[in-house]
Amino acid sequence: MKTIPIEAVRPVALRWPADDFSRVPYEIFHDPRIYQEEMQRLFHGPTWNYLGLEVEIPNWGDFLTTWVGDTHVIVTRAKNGAVHAFENTCAHRGSRIVDTVRGNAKRHTCPYHLWNYNLAGELTALPLEKGHNGKGGMPPCFDKKDHGLRKLRVAICGGLIFGTYSEQTEELQAYLGPHSLSQIDRLLVQRKPKVIGYLRQKIPSNWKLYNENVRDPYHASLLHLFQVSFGIQTPAMQGGIKMDKEGKNTWNHSILSEQDAKSREGLAAAYADTGKFMPDLELADPSLAQVKLDLDDNYKTTILSMFPTLIVAQVDNTYAIRHLRPKGPDAVELHITYLGFENDTPQLLHNRLLSVNFIGPAGYISLEDGEALRLVQEGTKSLRGAHSVLEMGGIGEINDTDYMSQEISIRGFWRHYHRVMQFPPAGHADTREAA
Repeated sequence: MKTIPIEAVRPVALRWPADDFSRVPYEIFHDPRIYQEEMQRLFHGPTWNYLGLEVEIPNWGDFLTTWVGDTHVIVTRAKNGAVHAFENTCAHRGSRIVDTVRGNAKRHTCPYHLWNYNLAGELTALPLEKGHNGKGGMPPCFDKKDHGLRKLRVAICGGLIFGTYSEQTEELQAYLGPHSLSQIDRLLVQRKPKVIGYLRQKIPSNWKLYNENVRDPYHASLLHLFQVSFGIQTPAMQGGIKMDKEGKNTWNHSILSEQDAKSREGLAAAYADTGKFMPDLELADPSLAQVKLDLDDNYKTTILSMFPTLIVAQVDNTYAIRHLRPKGPDAVELHITYLGFENDTPQLLHNRLLSVNFIGPAGYISLEDGEALRLVQEGTKSLRGAHSVLEMGGIGEINDTDYMSQEISIRGFWRHYHRVMQFPPAGHADTREAA
């Protein structure tokens, strides 16, 4: 793969005005050169990228296709049970090999010239390798072992499959950190998950804006009318944000809110003149908002975000894997995998599907979030040299909180993004000239 010199893709004078990342330059969401650099430094760099779930490929020969940044990848289960991941691009002439989302195959064959690859991505056979009647064929120096598919290093945690291109990426458990590991155990390990549905949503915004959205707990009770009116999520609930390694690892974090019967008290005053709190609003079917939590720890919402593109979410009894797939500087595909669990009773499964009505394809959350991000993308595309303001919850240190009205975890995302992208120190202009 050709590597583009960083000097050729980095824009001139991209300025991060604040070293606590309470200011983010708007060009970061629009410049195509930044997007291309992200594909190299982030997705092909020292990060663990979510690839899929083990339960999606339970049998040998099972495969799924996914995306690491803008690179299409095949994930397979080999006969010995090992999971492999490699690029879905033939080593011969670059054709896409697999053009389905998932399936089962004992080998993968390029449809163009029939080069055959095993389930580890190794080239095993190709027609006319020795030519025909003593003519043609590959040269004597050709060795199939030199022409396998480009592989990723694979690791698995709690049934989540991750891949990385870099040998410098730290071990997966260290990368995730103790808090993320504890939440993965709570949400995905204590009960064996099963897939109950998929949803894809294309959002006309930069992929990093969605990362801001899921690290922003206070927008939910402002943007989504029904959230606060029906008591699903309110700013008065107990909760906050938790980051790993005592705040040093700020690229992975979770938003946690607890069910609290008293949390609606005082909301009328807090929402005065906003039109967003309507306590008399009623559902035709109140049971939609009265699903009993099936975990006994009282957490009503968990949004666990792992850099760069994975979110494991629990909203009431709806459990989902959200995966971001960048589609250029101004578009992202949100791929959602909805989960049930092996021992779910018919009633419990019914209750999960009821909750999906709020946040799934029949609900408002994805729709309203997508529209809000579109408005930001449109509103900032001509603002060269301007920046956002991330001061809710305070500025300075990036630490855990026990309150929801904050943007601190967004700043944690940007601090790590800035580090991996190797921008000049925040608070100083980049004065280097582009090549």
